[in-house]
Amino acid sequence: MKTLLLTNDDGYLAEGIRNLKEYLSSRYDVYIVAPDRERSGISLSISINHPMRINRVNEKVYVVDGSPSDCVNIALQKVMPHWPDFIISGMNHGENLCEDVLFSGTVAGAYIGSLYGVPSMAVSLIDGKEDRGYDFADGARITETVIEKLLPLKNTNVVYNLNIPTPNNGKILATSLGLKRYKPSLVERIDPRGRPYFWLGTGNPSSDGEKGSDLWAIGQGNISLSVLKYDLNNPEEMKKLAEIIEQ
Repeated sequence: MKTLLLTNDDGYLAEGIRNLKEYLSSRYDVYIVAPDRERSGISLSISINHPMRINRVNEKVYVVDGSPSDCVNIALQKVMPHWPDFIISGMNHGENLCEDVLFSGTVAGAYIGSLYGVPSMAVSLIDGKEDRGYDFADGARITETVIEKLLPLKNTNVVYNLNIPTPNNGKILATSLGLKRYKPSLVERIDPRGRPYFWLGTGNPSSDGEKGSDLWAIGQGNISLSVLKYDLNNPEEMKKLAEIIEQ
């Protein structure tokens, strides 16, 4: 039986990860190692200034007072009897499209898994129109379908990013990342002691989803599966820089 590790950034009590474990446990040996509370938007943050604790909730479910990245590090080094065949970070309560992947704790959990050489995927649900909310059962079923296709590949050079809208037409498309530009709203308020504090919001991001992108696919009612490869090099710009600097 193949072994799966589940983590997330919504916390171990979140419906997404609990539904996913219940659904997948009939065919896989499933472990959860997840944060003790919501850690959304924390990206690849790791805990270096305070110790972390692991609590065993029940069989194969562990809670860490840290980030999704911390959870995967601890799971692979201290919790699991052997490394999993696949790591799933999610199901996230909300989309992770375009530039979202740079901020997402969900995507970060999958990325850390790939650094260990374990095939990894982030899974996110997009709430439905007309207040339908998240369809966790549909999300779990689609996630299993995708896992079955990806497991034989044993690909550790990329991170998969799966976004599932509610409702959807059942069609899974391989997509590129669209463009989303955030202009965060910053609200200043005064606390009871007269000191200013700030709330940072997302504002109203502008977006551009050309055909073949994740935004376009979701807009058409499809399920989006993207491949993320973290290569921050830019050969063209490096060449220009070398011409200026190395004179």
